[in-house]
Amino acid sequence: MSIFWIRIIATVTMLIDHVGSFHPFEGWEYLRMIGRISFPLYALMLAQGFIHTRSKQKYLLRMLLLAVVTQPIYTYCFYADAWKWDEWNILFTLSVGLVCMWLLEIGMKTAQKRKTAWWLYCFALCAAVCCIMYAADYLGADYGWMGIALIVLLYLTAEHKWAWCPIMLLFAFRYQLTTGAWDEPVYQRAIFAAVALLPMLFYNGEPGPKPKSKFGSALLKYGFYLFYPLHLAVLALIFR
Repeated sequence: MSIFWIRIIATVTMLIDHVGSFHPFEGWEYLRMIGRISFPLYALMLAQGFIHTRSKQKYLLRMLLLAVVTQPIYTYCFYADAWKWDEWNILFTLSVGLVCMWLLEIGMKTAQKRKTAWWLYCFALCAAVCCIMYAADYLGADYGWMGIALIVLLYLTAEHKWAWCPIMLLFAFRYQLTTGAWDEPVYQRAIFAAVALLPMLFYNGEPGPKPKSKFGSALLKYGFYLFYPLHLAVLALIFR
């Protein structure tokens, strides 16, 4: 399964999840369960995109710029407040994930060159990444530090698919493992994130279809990015 089809599955399940957030669909719990599949797939795509991108600077800048532009649309759509900044949209979470992966990449390359105290350097680097994750969690990043940790782990295990199974199971049961509670609807629906393992394990490392025209290439490259704010705007117009 190519990254193109991973994107399609992630986009469709995200849309289903967001539709399930509004009346009269709020009671349709299975819509929210299906929606749990989307974030792990976006985390995988982000990790793969970071590994293969030609310019990490442009990748991060593009993601961060779109996150800022999307924020008022996101908060108006879900909270009826266009200027709410204590609940970040998912693009901020992905941006923080990019920063953490970049720090780890620079750190690992530097650690390989160091002949002494390399372990101390690695410890300091890991501590810095953890601080960034917890800071993002405190400031209201969607999926919190656990979502960012999932991105980082999928990046570190990019060449070891077998490791994705325990990682995804830990992510799916994160609430039960950290709180010991099983009866909350939010905790129960989170378990369905494990279903994302199916397309993840079938991922073949290929990008998918390559349009021959420049317009088609640009549409394929940026269309999935633009879908996020555009579909939120449409949902806001319909349900707000």
